[in-house]
Amino acid sequence: MSYYLRLLFIIFSVTYGVAQEKNEIEKRVKKDEIPNQAKEWLEDAFEQERRTKWYYQTDGEKQGYEAKLKQNKHLHSVEFDMEGKVENIEIKIKEDEIKEEAYQTIFDYFKSNYIRYSLKKIQIQYTGESDDLKDLIDEGEIENLVINYEIEYYGKTDKDNTLWEGLFDADGRLIEKRYVNLKLTDNLDY
Repeated sequence: MSYYLRLLFIIFSVTYGVAQEKNEIEKRVKKDEIPNQAKEWLEDAFEQERRTKWYYQTDGEKQGYEAKLKQNKHLHSVEFDMEGKVENIEIKIKEDEIKEEAYQTIFDYFKSNYIRYSLKKIQIQYTGESDDLKDLIDEGEIENLVINYEIEYYGKTDKDNTLWEGLFDADGRLIEKRYVNLKLTDNLDY
């Protein structure tokens, strides 16, 4: 195999190896179906009573629970594993709430990979130990936490216009992206 063919193969593999398909299924569940560990963690972290919606979710490989609630005018999604251990917190933010350095890198990526793009949803994602995630909520501390940005966006190329979910690190570098496979009901719900 020639040098150029090998190089092309490597570039193709890396480019398309990063893109996976997202087939997430989310189903509303009652609070009494949630593991006690998850409910106790949420009550302790958020302290004040909040209207919380609970969901079971799976992407075909991984299963868990998600609590959705609002605090400080931001929507929060707290993800738990099936036993009730907290995994991460995602907070919906606006474009201007992305750190300046990360913002520039993220949008350089969009500009170099798409003819046009439009953002659907931006979340800042915090991952870490249970106590550190709790400190984020009740004390505003981000010590020892991994920070990423999860962005759903439409990216138009000369071939198609696709909905993607991109995960970018705190500096704005793409970690992974997944094609979002919309269910028919996603398009028909009013």
